[in-house]
Amino acid sequence: MTPGPPAHAQRAFPARRLPIGPRIVLLLLLIGLIAGGATALATHYADGYFLFAPGTAPVITDSASCKPSQGLLSLPDGKPCVRLLLPKDKAHTIDGQLLMVDVEVSQAGPVDWAEYELGLLGSERQLIPVADYAGITPTSELGCQDTQLMQSANQQAALAALLALHYHVAEKALGAEVTTVVGGTPAWDAGIKCNDLITAVDGKKVTNATQFTDVVRPLPAGAMVRLTDHPGGGTAVKTVKVRLQTTPPKMVKLGFPQQAYLGVEVTDGLQPILPFNVSVDAGDIGGPSAGLAFTLAILDALSSGRLTGGHTVAATGTITADGQVGDVGGVQEKTVAVERAGAQVFFVPQVEYTVAKKVAGRSLRIVPVTTLNQVLQVLQQDYGGGFSEAQGTQA
Repeated sequence: MTPGPPAHAQRAFPARRLPIGPRIVLLLLLIGLIAGGATALATHYADGYFLFAPGTAPVITDSASCKPSQGLLSLPDGKPCVRLLLPKDKAHTIDGQLLMVDVEVSQAGPVDWAEYELGLLGSERQLIPVADYAGITPTSELGCQDTQLMQSANQQAALAALLALHYHVAEKALGAEVTTVVGGTPAWDAGIKCNDLITAVDGKKVTNATQFTDVVRPLPAGAMVRLTDHPGGGTAVKTVKVRLQTTPPKMVKLGFPQQAYLGVEVTDGLQPILPFNVSVDAGDIGGPSAGLAFTLAILDALSSGRLTGGHTVAATGTITADGQVGDVGGVQEKTVAVERAGAQVFFVPQVEYTVAKKVAGRSLRIVPVTTLNQVLQVLQQDYGGGFSEAQGTQA
């Protein structure tokens, strides 16, 4: 049940290093590892970490030549891309380039762990403790959660862009969408999964997360509830019986209230009602951090196509429908990736400016922002970007 701390915030966290003495021992272990020894020890420690490394910086394009290749999308020259999908009669040719950026996240291996402890990872890679990256989310659910977050970023970007262009848009409330299912809880045991949509509790209709919480919270521990559940948010429906329990002490320590406990976190399940189809196909890339970049690309293509002033612009940050930019994770690695891709300016969330600035070279300008309007002002004033707001009907 919500409320509680976010289960899967994509942020970079410092990991603890060993003192100098043990590092010398680790050097010997690394030598042994290369020779085939000490593998079990190194693997044991490495299993507690994810490795963050610079990913790709795909260009956002409406070109039909941006096609799938092994789960990702690429152009004929091999450069990574994501596909902007708009009606042909609405889209303008984009002058310049807009880049999104991702982080390569993988399970750390024994050599990665040893390199980190010896200070050999450098400034481009980090080891992030699994508990810090996943929070209360079982690692088996992270893939679903990342896909869900990317879908949300796609929807919010479309809404933000269309509202900025004065199109009339709306959203239809669908129910309470499950974002996290905690392992070993009543919800987990009942088979509720990430991305399920709950539309009723004991036959009482719920259309959003608040209604769901308000119905469940007053129920006593031990009560049996019937949830009307749509697996994967689809049209199929099943009834799931779940017996509530008291909030476990470890969850209370994390900030969850002492009340009837189901073991899920939910958000509002919404369906955008747009004047025409707008979306971005990012292939297998997941997470919420492309929202700002998607918004800029949609704005650019639906207005004059000259938003970047012919420059190569990169951006990272979550986005809300009203244009608020939120923080993301892996900015250190993302800065390296966009600079390698030739970006001239990189818009980042305000709170992550210092991290990005620290690793950026002289050729890359880092601009901290908290709103979409700030990005548009910088592009217009400093880069000659053209942008016409009067595209849609006035809302």
